[in-house]
Amino acid sequence: MNLRQLRIFLTVCQEGSMSKAAKKLYMTQPSISQTIGELEQELNIKLFERINKHLYLTYPGEILREYSKRIISLLEEAENTLLDISNLKSGKLRVGASTTIGTYLIPKILSEFRKKYENASIFFNIDNTAVIEKQILENSIDIGIVEGPIHSQDIIIEPFIEDELYLVCSKGHRWALKKVIEPWEIEEEELIIREKGSGTREVFETIMSANNLKYRIKHVLNNTEAIKKAVELNMGVSVLSKLAVSEELKKGTLVKIEIEGIKFKRMFNIIYHKDKYFSPAFKAFMEYLKSGRR
Repeated sequence: MNLRQLRIFLTVCQEGSMSKAAKKLYMTQPSISQTIGELEQELNIKLFERINKHLYLTYPGEILREYSKRIISLLEEAENTLLDISNLKSGKLRVGASTTIGTYLIPKILSEFRKKYENASIFFNIDNTAVIEKQILENSIDIGIVEGPIHSQDIIIEPFIEDELYLVCSKGHRWALKKVIEPWEIEEEELIIREKGSGTREVFETIMSANNLKYRIKHVLNNTEAIKKAVELNMGVSVLSKLAVSEELKKGTLVKIEIEGIKFKRMFNIIYHKDKYFSPAFKAFMEYLKSGRR
């Protein structure tokens, strides 16, 4: 086996077909097939089986995929380590953030961090908490900042800052004048809520369940800005981070509603894999996050 074979094998696994892998790697399909065939012959095993024109990994193929991911990951870490050693202020850092944090908090953090480490290459993506957790496990990103619960025991979780979800309604909603409701009243209202996998939704559902409260979902949207617009138009109420609604509350287009005896509090967390190598760039970013310079 060699690294070229493993990279091609992993690409076929990711794309699910020889032809798609060939396009992604700018190779011909026969070359891809030949490489997989050579790998199977060298190992004396079958890596894929074809059923109804679809490729499926065999059990040995699944094992090789996991080892290949670890090997390629170690190679990338070695390259980053050597780059960091040659120049402490250079290097690559891949940061992921869940939607609320990525939209309303991280841009400022990264902007300030880049002023001090202007030669560092920072790659940044936003998705819901479940996706960020998956990317940490797959080593697609180095560090994540998320708003929702993490479920894998392979991930280290460090508290970052506290947040609170606000129940908000339109200024024309019947709750706008009273501003405080009894818990049972939310059961009768139609909710506009984030998608499954969203940290905001998971925190909301957990606290509602803990208080034995039911709720009715009217719309599911994966965009916080869209949810705010829908609430402003009085299409329903929602529970959103105080970071996301601060401007609308100041302008009066949204109204914060208190629920008697219930608070939707949560912690934003920094996450990374337990086996992650702490490169100088990684350490510098962690120190910056914990320094309170936000």
